Amino acid sequence: MNNIASGPPKRVSLAFAVGLVGLVGMMGSLAWMASSRDWGTMMGNDHMGGMMGGGLDTSGDPSSQGSTTETITIKDFSYSSGNLEVPVGARLTWTNRDSAPHSATANDGSWDTGVLSKGKSASLTFASVGTFDYFCTLHPNMKARLVVQ
Repeated sequence: MNNIASGPPKRVSLAFAVGLVGLVGMMGSLAWMASSRDWGTMMGNDHMGGMMGGGLDTSGDPSSQGSTTETITIKDFSYSSGNLEVPVGARLTWTNRDSAPHSATANDGSWDTGVLSKGKSASLTFASVGTFDYFCTLHPNMKARLVVQ
C-alpha cells in the first residue's frame, strides 16, 4: 500500500505568498534598524524625524555665559547655545536657521517666541531673575535652559 496522496499538486494561495514577501521585507528592515550605527538620527534627531516630534534635548548640558545681547540659533532641531546664563535685562533673539518651523516656549508658559519659520527671528527681554526650561511647541523633544541672574 502506498501512503503518498494522489491528485493535483497543491498550490500556494496568492494571499499567503504576498504575506510571506511582506514578512521577509519587514524582517530585513528590522535587521537594518538593529544594525544602524546612527540610531539617534534614524529615530528622530534628523530633519524628517524631527518633524515627527524629535529634536535635541540640551537642557542637562553645561551652560554658556552670555551677555546682555545674545542670539540663539535654531538649527538641526536644536538650540545653540541651548543652555545660557545671562544677566537681568538681557535681550535674547531666537533665529530659525532650520528648514522646519520652530518656537521657543517656557515650560511654565511665562514667555513664547511664537512659531518661527525659516529665517525668522523673535526677541525677548528678561527683566527678572529666574531659571526657565523651554522647548519647541512643534517638536517637544527640543529642549534647553535659560538662567537669568
